Amino acid sequence: MRRYGPWLAAALVVLSNLAAWRVAALNRSGEPEAMLTLTERELRLPAKQAENTALTLSIEFGPPRQAGADVDAPGWFDSAKLEAVGFDCSRPLTAENAEYYRTRPPRAAYAALEYEGALWREQLAPLDPLLDSHLLPIDVDDDPAALRARHPDTRAVAVMAATVALRYVAKKGHPPFLMGRVTSVLPPEIHVPREWRGVLEGLQSEAGPGAWPPPQHEPRFRVTVSWGKRLEPWITDVQLLTPTPAR
Repeated sequence: MRRYGPWLAAALVVLSNLAAWRVAALNRSGEPEAMLTLTERELRLPAKQAENTALTLSIEFGPPRQAGADVDAPGWFDSAKLEAVGFDCSRPLTAENAEYYRTRPPRAAYAALEYEGALWREQLAPLDPLLDSHLLPIDVDDDPAALRARHPDTRAVAVMAATVALRYVAKKGHPPFLMGRVTSVLPPEIHVPREWRGVLEGLQSEAGPGAWPPPQHEPRFRVTVSWGKRLEPWITDVQLLTPTPAR
């Protein structure tokens, strides 16, 4: 039996690869669920790693100020939206219930993220034009089809699996309120196919102190990303951008 071990292991690898290929093929069959063209602000290039032969871009959305440290109102992600994704918001917003709300665990949901939409235009003033992502969460739901029905523009809005959290916000002189935030999207990274890896590898910084956050510069590339039936993304094009001439 021992002599068949390597063959069995090899067969399992082949079967696993075939299963992964079939899942990917199903995801990419037919028209994409969404197709967005994003830049380095939304798809962050990692620092160069000597032993890493693969290359992935991390999906960045924002703005970071959405976290709620300095907000005065819940915005679009209010108690009604929190309840729609399964949070219990029935308890009165009192000091006695603050700990209950602050210890609610995150939940899995779906989020609609829009690129350079109305919410982004409203928040232009406090944004860092070089670093802050132009991809913002604008809605959440337990049902991805319901999200797509409310946001039908597949060239500006992508529906993604996400993790959402509840925040209890109590500011002196103001009544407390509940707000939600999208804390992560799934998958958090997108694999760069071999045919475009060389385009981006020359832009990677050396790993080490100061490699993150990225330096203050204009986006150096744009990437077309498609999302399929399973809401899993893949890259269909990568283009380098020409820097704006200095005045």
